[in-house]
Amino acid sequence: MKTTTPRPSYLRLHRAQHDSPQTPDGPTDEMSAFWSAFSEATGWRLDRRSRGIGPPKLLPIREPAIDIDDPPKNRSSLTKPQATHLATTAAKLIVRLRESEQTLRRQEAELVATATPLAAPEQQANFADRLNTILQQAADGANCVAAAFYMLDDDTTALKMRAQVGLTDSLLAADPRPLRGSLADLEAMVSDVVTIEDCAAADEIYNSPLPMAAAICAVVSDGDVPIGTLWIFNDTPLSFDAAATSVAQLAAGALASEIACERFQRTGQDEQANNRSLRAVSQWQQRQLPPAMPLAKGFFADGLTYTDQAIASTWHTWDILPNGMLALAVAQAHSDTADATMIAATARAAFQAHCGYRLSPKQILQRVSDTLWQTNTGDQLVSLLYANIDPESGEGLLANAGSTLAMVFSPYGYRALTKASQPLCSFPDYRPSETPFRLSPGEVFWSATGDMMDLNTSGTGRWTQQRVSQFIMERIGQAAHEVIPAFNRALLEQAASEDRSAAFLFRQ
Repeated sequence: MKTTTPRPSYLRLHRAQHDSPQTPDGPTDEMSAFWSAFSEATGWRLDRRSRGIGPPKLLPIREPAIDIDDPPKNRSSLTKPQATHLATTAAKLIVRLRESEQTLRRQEAELVATATPLAAPEQQANFADRLNTILQQAADGANCVAAAFYMLDDDTTALKMRAQVGLTDSLLAADPRPLRGSLADLEAMVSDVVTIEDCAAADEIYNSPLPMAAAICAVVSDGDVPIGTLWIFNDTPLSFDAAATSVAQLAAGALASEIACERFQRTGQDEQANNRSLRAVSQWQQRQLPPAMPLAKGFFADGLTYTDQAIASTWHTWDILPNGMLALAVAQAHSDTADATMIAATARAAFQAHCGYRLSPKQILQRVSDTLWQTNTGDQLVSLLYANIDPESGEGLLANAGSTLAMVFSPYGYRALTKASQPLCSFPDYRPSETPFRLSPGEVFWSATGDMMDLNTSGTGRWTQQRVSQFIMERIGQAAHEVIPAFNRALLEQAASEDRSAAFLFRQ
């Protein structure tokens, strides 16, 4: 049996208002209560048809029988001019109150972007409006009545309401609540979203920050770092479905993006342009990388492109060719400046264009080298490895140039397939060699750029052939899709600085 928790009067649903009110009457319960008390005390009521037009106009509560300018004798001894003067004074106080609430609303939104210089009042109001729009959409999308954004303080010990819809602006002035003991917020920071379908239930362990009947709590993160929580409230118990939780997560992401965007816009025009360009290039590079997937029956492919910078000079890819062959490639542009990214992109475009033809790995490398040479305005040196594998027999053929390398790992050891050579575009009419190999069941074909390991030493931060073989085969036995995440963690722990890419194909 569901119980209904009555909603307190101060949590009455209100729609976001974007303009400062110019009328003495407002939508809050406190204002309605004031004008009701005013009518009871004076015998006069506010003529709402006169909103915003000069001083407040009053009407008697009951139509008088003789003189409209005198109040009803049984209601008050105030004359109409006296009541009008009192109402005008009260209206001015109410306007000041509403202006203060709007200022508080803007300032709370401004504190969301505390990492940047303060903006002009107009920009503050626009940012506050955008936050409120996201909150309103979240509440509407989840079929709820209110929403609020709570932001972590610098010490990550407390949560402060910074924006809200459906509640009252006076709540923005409330003291921060401690993160310790806020089980729903803590759980959301771990599992992304928490639902409370009946806040008054005896067995409910999560505590809502406001006395509402049902709620959703979703984490708002900047990357992987939580910066606050989004709460969506309802005034009656409600069973939240997957669509409602998805709305909460999308709205939390939208809040994070809006906050990040606002901070970004205030860092200066030059820095904005540079960061925007780097971010666009980085996102473009990320979109070019393929997801881990089974390429054919019994074959699983995965890979990584690692960089400690905003943009990378390496890439990896795989595909299924029209003739049914499996294809893998890794590449690295050799340059100490930012043009390495453009050289890598040129090689990637040339590689993709030539892969549409029935060419052997050696011919693909030759054509990519020719393209780099013909478009060369400097030294466009690129290391590239390309391999084809027949999924029926496991027979493969690869060609490599530069410092790229390939090995086959098995439970019994490893065998190297490549050796270092000149990178593409080192000279015209480049002629790479081809190497046949075979991938048996239970083995892994591993290809990587030269910086992924050191073939001669086991220096700190680098990988020997034996170490990589052991590292991969131990994790292949557990789950193939865990190999690359483990490599990423190892590289991060070592604070690796060189760009590097790798791709592997596991035959089950």
